[in-house]
Amino acid sequence: MEKIDLLKKITLSVEAGTAPDSMDLSPRSSEIEFIYGIGVSGLTPFELQLADRTVGEEIQFLINREEIPQVFQHLLLLPLNLPDDLQTFHLRLKVMKVTPADQREVIKALAEMANCEHHCCGH
Repeated sequence: MEKIDLLKKITLSVEAGTAPDSMDLSPRSSEIEFIYGIGVSGLTPFELQLADRTVGEEIQFLINREEIPQVFQHLLLLPLNLPDDLQTFHLRLKVMKVTPADQREVIKALAEMANCEHHCCGH
């Protein structure tokens, strides 16, 4: 079974909630896809939580709203529509797919990161 590793294309299902057993901030799970490990500063804290996970594994953690840019960095692609007064939330992820990324996908992802400047990544 493929495990999450550098330059793999990762597909995750994402849910958010106000409690570990209540994913009430997302009406249904969303899927995100990204290339693992291409950040300019190495692995993000978010990616470190995913290291060596395999398809089917679930990961859940508590996040403070103010830490979102630092935790996700260039991966600020999560579909989070958080209420303005919410300071912390629980995030539940499930590894749906891990595949090798082809060169074109890696180059495209690097170009998108280089193009975003300071407005979308927080660095």
